[in-house]
Amino acid sequence: MKRATAVLLLAGLWGCSSRRQIPKNALVLRAHVAPEPSAPEAARAAVAFAAAQIGKPYCWGGGGPGCFDCSGLAQAAWSYAGVRLPRTSHDIADSLDEVPVVDVRAGDILWWPGHVGIYAGSGWVIDALDSQHGVVVRPAVDPYRAFRPRA
Repeated sequence: MKRATAVLLLAGLWGCSSRRQIPKNALVLRAHVAPEPSAPEAARAAVAFAAAQIGKPYCWGGGGPGCFDCSGLAQAAWSYAGVRLPRTSHDIADSLDEVPVVDVRAGDILWWPGHVGIYAGSGWVIDALDSQHGVVVRPAVDPYRAFRPRA
């Protein structure tokens, strides 16, 4: 995808009218995080919601709309898709169906000890990483476990 085309698509995604309003990591977002057409509708909605939060700050215990922590982002994204999730990363792991990490699909919850992110597809995860980075899209590196919400 050409850079100019990606910027135009992103302007529509965020309702922006100029390049300056688009987050710095937005081109990566559109190129790698568009919800997979084959994913279930609820999973596509959760990924789209999470993608729209990229660039927002991290705040401990945050469930949006102004800031998020990791489990707050997952909970808010799946709530937008009509699915209730528990509030903490450990409760999420305890309540959802586990899937093999090699079989993840868009919308699945990737889990690391004390941290979760939403798998966006194509090897990318959207998560509220930490107070330095906020909500980001990044390569999904070595998740310990993966869980699939029931839509």
